[in-house]
Amino acid sequence: MNTNRQSQKRPWIIAGLLVLALLSTAMTGCRTSATVEWTNQTTSGTVNSTFVDVDGLLAEPTRVAASPPTEELNMSNNFDAGVPQFFDGTIYTYSYGAGNENARMTAWDQTTGKKLWLVDTGLRWIWSFVSDGTHLFLHTANTFCCLDKKTGATVWKNTPTAGSPFVFDLGRKIVLHINKQSNVADRLYVLGAEMKNLDTGREQRNPGIYILDGANGKLLGRIDWPALTLSNGSGELLCDGATLYASIPESTKAEYPAQKSSLVAFDLTTNKMLWKGSVDGEGSNLVKQGNMLVFIRSAAFVDDWIDVWQIGAAITSVKRLWTRHTDTTPGEGRIISFAVDNGFVYLQGSKATLRALALTSGREAWDYQFAPTKGPITDGPDVGKLHDTFPSMTLTTTRNVLFVQDGGGLVAVLDPATGKELWSKRISNIQWGQHATSGFFVLQLVDKGFLVLASDGKVQLWN
Repeated sequence: MNTNRQSQKRPWIIAGLLVLALLSTAMTGCRTSATVEWTNQTTSGTVNSTFVDVDGLLAEPTRVAASPPTEELNMSNNFDAGVPQFFDGTIYTYSYGAGNENARMTAWDQTTGKKLWLVDTGLRWIWSFVSDGTHLFLHTANTFCCLDKKTGATVWKNTPTAGSPFVFDLGRKIVLHINKQSNVADRLYVLGAEMKNLDTGREQRNPGIYILDGANGKLLGRIDWPALTLSNGSGELLCDGATLYASIPESTKAEYPAQKSSLVAFDLTTNKMLWKGSVDGEGSNLVKQGNMLVFIRSAAFVDDWIDVWQIGAAITSVKRLWTRHTDTTPGEGRIISFAVDNGFVYLQGSKATLRALALTSGREAWDYQFAPTKGPITDGPDVGKLHDTFPSMTLTTTRNVLFVQDGGGLVAVLDPATGKELWSKRISNIQWGQHATSGFFVLQLVDKGFLVLASDGKVQLWN
């Protein structure tokens, strides 16, 4: 397959990698200690989309129970088309008509497979999707939509407008602030700016973090950040309830990755900056584990690092604790996979290698070697011939085991302390190609088992 970083930006590849990312139920939102179901707790200060609070499976599953099917899922060819997502014991899927009509969303009961509702979202595609447990918030281009979780009914839809000839250019990921009294989202945050296109390039004004009202989607204000340069949907926000963390690319021109970025924390009561750190390159996949911030830092076209920063006791300072090269092969051009728990960072390296690094020091505790996945060559004289590929893994930590989907359809369960394999199951044979990829599935961990949702819409419970 063509693995250069620019081809990675193609919608079908982004959608395919998003499917694999969903193994860890990773969603951008205002979350705390992650569980199988969405919670509004704000006590632990942990926002970790790679941790699922279940017992895990120390032994190989002995039984597979088929559940009612959902619907045929297109998980490779269209941006987010049919990519299922799990919230609050519910499975949500998208579908698109042959005439490229608006995205339709269907909700299914996770336990029974019963269809709960089907709605036309009125959006041509979905860029971001988060939940506060009561409402679903969808975002595409400059339009935001709020649905009632129980019925799918539209609560509000809003398209913020800027003064002509400018239009809003808003980031693809939104995060929520949850009101502690009502347990619903009262504010939405998104990186953005006002833009207009010129013959010589784009003109940008008023860049920063835009704040929308969770009750109606109207603009409430903006945290100004004049150095922000939007490029390829870059930049990222993360919220732990009281604090908003941001990775903000800063550059004199639109480029990926940015040569410099800022790592920033804001007090959400006052919107005032608590601290700021300077980052060489651009940060992504931001995770908070206790008082640590972990993210992938892209410092050059094919130069990726894992960064761990420590937040000061007074929450007014931050310092880099350690950084380490991800050891990915130049030109592989994939999204770097990692997971975090209270002891280790688990990181995919070059050629299907998995490493465990101590969270506080970066010291390597163990490594594990997976077999490569076979995929077709897509250009040159050997087009069609199979060769070794190393697609992005998906890593999920639980209370006592580490789940790894190797990118080719094999699920392995490892002892997080030693890296010893406890058991493994081949769920599918994923075939990677430049224009179509088959065999995708989504895996959702639940207590005493896991759910597999295949591309044909069939759901199986392994226990």
